Amino acid sequence: MTARRALAIAAGALAAASALALEKKVDVGGFKLNLRCAGEGSPIVVLDSGAGDTSATWDWVIPDVKKFTRVCAYDRAGLGKSAAGPKPRSAEKISGELHNLLRRAGMLPPYVLAGHSAGGLNVRLYAARFPDEVAGLVLVDATQEDFPKMEAAILTQAEREKTRTAIANAPEAVRDEIEAIPLSVEELRHAGPAPEVPVAIITAFHETESEKFRKAWIELQDRLAATYPGASRILAQKSGHYVPFDEPELVVDTIRKVVEEARGKASSPPRPASARPTSEGPRGSSGSP
Repeated sequence: MTARRALAIAAGALAAASALALEKKVDVGGFKLNLRCAGEGSPIVVLDSGAGDTSATWDWVIPDVKKFTRVCAYDRAGLGKSAAGPKPRSAEKISGELHNLLRRAGMLPPYVLAGHSAGGLNVRLYAARFPDEVAGLVLVDATQEDFPKMEAAILTQAEREKTRTAIANAPEAVRDEIEAIPLSVEELRHAGPAPEVPVAIITAFHETESEKFRKAWIELQDRLAATYPGASRILAQKSGHYVPFDEPELVVDTIRKVVEEARGKASSPPRPASARPTSEGPRGSSGSP
């Protein structure tokens, strides 16, 4: 083992140990979910991993986020240290369980929600269902609604068969979440409007993927950004899909900026009624009513 490799392993162990502060299992209605939180401050940053992934996705992110606010990550039902939960494992059920988890753990809003991959579907639906609780969103190479169709269109028959076999051989909880992605997409399409909060979208460069895939993924990320006018766009140039592992400092910096913006909005006094535009008043420079 090289000295560099040994140092990386030691650093990883230290990061994981640091991320384990305040770990506990919380009953959310007949089964328990594993929650770990660290740090102090508001808004609370809540981290949701991709389909089939545990909270370990965020082990390189938590130690630095906890330096400027409280941060919580959890294992969804059936994954990591959490007990199995009811099916289907779609975003509606997952977001409801997360809502119960945070409330019963005493982790009260406001929240900045960060979702990686299909975890983006979960946090976006949470924001639509509980808009008054959400102060910001960070979407990390997040799945967009048209992804299932895009994936089917760009994969070769051999690649589709390989994917199908991998899913079939995966643990039940992993398989359930992946197979529920199309349902999660439909749930999100029928959800209410997104709250008007700071949003940041991190897109991985995916250097090792085919040009065809990269082009399609960027198009999906553009569609995602169109859902949130004014969202910040960040390109993770050194990352594959797992940006929290490849460029954790970029994820931390993005979360920090959204937290700071959310704090700024919370501390800003409301505009007096006389300063608010009316339907009869002149239009602003942006041309919007």
